[in-house]
Amino acid sequence: MTNYVPLLRVSALIPFVNFLYKLGTPTEKLLRQCKLPIFALDEPNLLIPRHQVFDFLKKAASQEGIENLGLLVGEKTPVESLGILGKLTCQSLTLYDAIFKAIYLGNLFNSGEHFWLLEDKETAYFCQEHNYLEPLESHHSSHFSLMLMMDLIRKVAGKTWYPQQITLQTQCLNFKNHYLQKVFINKNINITSIAFPRSFLALPFPKEFNLCEDQKHQEYEKLHQSAPSSQFSHSLTQAIASQLKEGYPSINLASEIAKMPIRSLQRKLAKDGLTYSQLVNRIRYEKAVYFLENSSLKIIDIAYELGYADPAHFTRAFKRWTGISPHNFRCHKLDK
Repeated sequence: MTNYVPLLRVSALIPFVNFLYKLGTPTEKLLRQCKLPIFALDEPNLLIPRHQVFDFLKKAASQEGIENLGLLVGEKTPVESLGILGKLTCQSLTLYDAIFKAIYLGNLFNSGEHFWLLEDKETAYFCQEHNYLEPLESHHSSHFSLMLMMDLIRKVAGKTWYPQQITLQTQCLNFKNHYLQKVFINKNINITSIAFPRSFLALPFPKEFNLCEDQKHQEYEKLHQSAPSSQFSHSLTQAIASQLKEGYPSINLASEIAKMPIRSLQRKLAKDGLTYSQLVNRIRYEKAVYFLENSSLKIIDIAYELGYADPAHFTRAFKRWTGISPHNFRCHKLDK
């Protein structure tokens, strides 16, 4: 058990959802079974619990009989399509620069996964590992990461290049009819890695599009501000925030998100001086203030964004938090 809730960005889930949707898979039903918020798919940078995503991938692959789901989706997902992560990574001078951008940005996108680079004489190793990965958890995410790492290297090495050796953190499946069947898989190392000529690191990275310096700065700032937390109550707060639009997130749902009994969850929060209802109220208050100050959404729409079925309940709650109505709060801010 971790001391925080491992989270990842919705943008990592979207390629799987799109792939399965084209197959006719009842994706919405599976997402709900795994307690993943449907509305979050419209916001790629939201954070959701890693284990729920793994559960979704496992169920979908089993239902469709697709043993290598992660490989298939990864092959159809170029790095640059992964939202701002892909765009910032592809703003690189060389492969070396791109890999270190991926390592850095990976920490801002997934608190349960990390990347690193090893260099040894003539060979370099691009490495990836899921932290706190339990036995029998989904291998699809690791294989998806493998293919994204491969795509990054192939952008300088060519589309037909493949490595002589890889390692896999999770189980090796049947790679029949896939170019990985030609690759030696070292089963003595329990991480995912790709071996490639060290000389590739100095090769120029293709310029597919450009972001101006102001855009890059703004995007890095947004990612830093919303980075997945390694502190328990804050990481739970980030996970609950993505659920609000689905309705009030019950403590039973929070228990599933945190992967611990309700009493243990309550004790954990108590150490931070919080009850669960206080945590939800804090999330709703902070999001309400953000919407009132930074959007033109109507009060009724803000109420729905925060999971209130009746806007009047939101207005009463906001008055309890601030002493004034949402409408007056917005007017006061506009007057300043």
